[in-house]
Amino acid sequence: MCYYLGNPIFILALSGVEGFGGIDMVLKKLKFINFRNHRLRQFDFSQTTIIIGPNTVGKTNILEAIYILSRGKSFRAEHDKDTIREGTEFAQIEADIFSHPRGEKNLHLGGGQTEDRIKLKVIFSLQKGYLSKKFLVNGVARRQYDFTSNFVSVLFTPHDIELITSSPSSRRRYIDSVLYQADKRYRTALSTYEKALKRRNRMLYDIKEGRKQYKSSDFEYFNKILIEQGSMLASKREELVNFVNESIKNIFDFTLFYDKSEMSEARLMKYHFEEQKAGVTLVGPQRDDFKFYFPRTEKPIQEFGSRGEERLTIFQLKVLEVNYLLRATSHTPVLLLDDIFSELDDTNIHKVFDLLPDQQTILTTTHREFLPKKILNKQDVSTIEL
Repeated sequence: MCYYLGNPIFILALSGVEGFGGIDMVLKKLKFINFRNHRLRQFDFSQTTIIIGPNTVGKTNILEAIYILSRGKSFRAEHDKDTIREGTEFAQIEADIFSHPRGEKNLHLGGGQTEDRIKLKVIFSLQKGYLSKKFLVNGVARRQYDFTSNFVSVLFTPHDIELITSSPSSRRRYIDSVLYQADKRYRTALSTYEKALKRRNRMLYDIKEGRKQYKSSDFEYFNKILIEQGSMLASKREELVNFVNESIKNIFDFTLFYDKSEMSEARLMKYHFEEQKAGVTLVGPQRDDFKFYFPRTEKPIQEFGSRGEERLTIFQLKVLEVNYLLRATSHTPVLLLDDIFSELDDTNIHKVFDLLPDQQTILTTTHREFLPKKILNKQDVSTIEL
């Protein structure tokens, strides 16, 4: 089934995020040991920090480290152990995060009487080839589930443009990554759902391979979990799609369609013979897709959009992600922009920065001359040269 959720109405522009109230989160210091190609590095950040250097010197590594502090895992490495510097057995990332009530100015980098300081630390350790992870908040160990609530970020990389043209699984991962930061209940539901799905799929695979006979009673427990948790996942995904479709789009207009695979007792019954043959669960949120359309023509951007239109669609989506996370968490996300100047022209770069007046922004570029003068002339701008 394909859903368009909500009629387009104007409710919010990013430049109006102050209306949400909440907390500004500001990254002040970052330090890492044995991370990627760095033995030991420390960096200080301002409201806008520009990281300049040629390719392969480690600009994206800095954004990756910041991302790990907000998500608990890398956006680049297939396995988090790949972030540990070759020849060593551990990597450590730590940061000082300051927070203050949104709207209070000139307090972002320390010294404000109403500020709170949070010290975050992540340690990846290799022990006999196995990776262990440790997450600490102000020196106290936390589960990854709880750790990700302390610092919120939104990342844009050139590879994000592939979200439109790649597989449905990549779009599901993106939606999950947003909701994972936004809602603890979603994290719990997703974890519970995935564990039950894995067990159910194992039983179906054993039936397909002739190692087990089908018994409906074997599936009752897992079916109940999948229906309950799948309903919650679908509801939150619908909420996010509604938010995207009902928000002002200052950069590029598009409509997001939710192609939903409903999880219900009736559908599980309908497909249970096919599932035994396939050896896998054929319905549910793990089969959802999210598609981008031009609102006027209702044509898919994947088929009819230019490369430039795809870029603008994804960057607009990222801007809306900032808004959604602010609304859901009351924390202003730190915006991480990796090589944005290779993906947007000057006009749209200025649009983006006009819409981000209060956002802490950390971005990378290969050449200083790529930077618009308007950005360099902003107050509280610093550079890191690698």
